[in-house]
Amino acid sequence: MPRRILVAEASAPLLAPLRRPLRAAGVELDAISPAAASGRLGPASHVAAIVPGGAGGAEAVRAVRAADPLLPVIALFADEAEAAAAAQGEALGADGALVAPVGPAAVVGACRLAERLRAATARAVEADARRLAAEAPRHAADLEFLKRLLPLEVKRSRRYGYPVSVALVAVDRFAEVAGRLGPHGRAALMAEVLGLLAASVRDIDLAAPFTGERFVVLMPHTRAEGALQVARRLCARIRERGAGEGITVSAGVAGHDGGGTVSFGGLVKRAAEALTRARAAGGDRAEPAEPPRRRDRIVMG
Repeated sequence: MPRRILVAEASAPLLAPLRRPLRAAGVELDAISPAAASGRLGPASHVAAIVPGGAGGAEAVRAVRAADPLLPVIALFADEAEAAAAAQGEALGADGALVAPVGPAAVVGACRLAERLRAATARAVEADARRLAAEAPRHAADLEFLKRLLPLEVKRSRRYGYPVSVALVAVDRFAEVAGRLGPHGRAALMAEVLGLLAASVRDIDLAAPFTGERFVVLMPHTRAEGALQVARRLCARIRERGAGEGITVSAGVAGHDGGGTVSFGGLVKRAAEALTRARAAGGDRAEPAEPPRRRDRIVMG
């Protein structure tokens, strides 16, 4: 069965003379628009993608990545001058490069390297998925610890007069994203979001998986206004991380100012309602909770 390489239409003319010798070497070239890649790519259907290294190269790389995050991408430059200009400009994000004119041996060699790269990437993603599965009990423990810690923090905030806030964060259009990434890619995404959450808050804050695609963040000594800014910065970081992949998050933020009383369930419920509003408004945003409608008693569990 021949190896198949996806070739962006803009790069196809540079490779057209190589179709026959490449076919003899067991390599087929499929020339399509990168924007149409999602309709042509399937599990292991292609071993690599070749995109232009010059104008439009970065957009082509992002389009291929959105269709198949594991597919190695090779940038093809028209000549040495174009390659040198690209080296001085914005990085394309490709996994390798070829400079025309190229021969069949160079393409076949790049193809073999791409196969090894894809296999190594798949092994790394699978290892991450296994690690996450092994850490699942700890994450569950984190959530149970959080359920115990939040009422205690609220009680301290009432006694000592300091604020506490909670944010619920969720991946937008999770079913669609999960279907596109597959189980390994989904696990890697959730691990990355949790890592970004942890990196976005202070040492005294606590971020943990909550339910489904949602995460919860406890922020002691933080008013709702400050927690909302933290959540908005997180949304921006995920947006930048997922550029070209359509991956964003939404957040709902609820706070307790240290006066009166509040329950764990009441605070999380208000944050969940704000999260629902954020997603209903199109996602990729953080919304503050409505003021509490009544004064709840503290629940120690």
